[in-house]
Amino acid sequence: MIQYLAIFLIIFGLSYVEVYGSLGDSFPSYKNCVLECIEKRCDKDGVRYKRNCCNPIIDFFKWKCSENCKYDCMWPMVEGLVEHDWPVPQFHGKWPFKRLLGLQEPASVAFSLLNLFTNLVMFNRFKEEVRFTLPSFNIWSLYTLVSANCWVWSAVFHGRDTMFTELMDYISAYAMVLFAFYTIGHRILLFSKQIVKSMFTLICSMAFIYHSLYLLTTEYDYKYNMTTNLLVGVVTGSAMLIWALLNRRRMGHGKYLIFYVLGMTLASLLELADFPPLLWTFDAHSLWHLATAPNAYFMYKFAIEDCKHQRRMLLK
Repeated sequence: MIQYLAIFLIIFGLSYVEVYGSLGDSFPSYKNCVLECIEKRCDKDGVRYKRNCCNPIIDFFKWKCSENCKYDCMWPMVEGLVEHDWPVPQFHGKWPFKRLLGLQEPASVAFSLLNLFTNLVMFNRFKEEVRFTLPSFNIWSLYTLVSANCWVWSAVFHGRDTMFTELMDYISAYAMVLFAFYTIGHRILLFSKQIVKSMFTLICSMAFIYHSLYLLTTEYDYKYNMTTNLLVGVVTGSAMLIWALLNRRRMGHGKYLIFYVLGMTLASLLELADFPPLLWTFDAHSLWHLATAPNAYFMYKFAIEDCKHQRRMLLK
């Protein structure tokens, strides 16, 4: 038994996980289970059932028959590994998650919606305290729209992972990261010449278009997407910190940007972790979504106080 465990651990440690393949789905017993299930339950295309799907919720989310076979065959494998106290691998590039109401990753769905809720609540507070005639009102309104779109697609993608929902999630996430950079850049250039602000807007627009077209027209490059988002995020956070520190005496509300950057940085440390989901529900990524939700308070608190500062400047 020990020698088998050693072999398992070696394979597990050296295996290279790709998007559509991983160690879990390479086990012969798993493969045989899936093939037998598809032959028994599914039509030739593997999409439809030979008989009606027994679960209306599963049918509502359009889970293919073959996908349900993979899900059903995965859990006996997981239970066997846990019983022997062996590491649980990923299946088809993902950790095993227990579905809830047909949702693939229920915790990530719930915490994505929590982020959506906190952004909308804080924007409502922003509208109550800030006049729409101020220079930055429209930028913050667009920021909320871009953020809301991101969290909606995040919830959709984690609820039902398809090629389309994955692509929309990645494009929307990049849009939010890039627009945060655009927002702080707009604030830095607020009193600059119009040609400078227009050039900045054009550069950011071209960066978004290029990234989106790259994802749409090439085979998905996970490393490229993550590197791009990380780079833009680091530049944005650095710009926020530098601006807040340089203006700390004149504009004390810059402290909210510092709190925001620190909060997002600490939350991002969860993305460095990677472990099987707790209770087969809470993985590092879902906990990252949970940790980012409170940071909306600091971003919008800065927006509110900064717009009030702009109003005082205009009245002088």
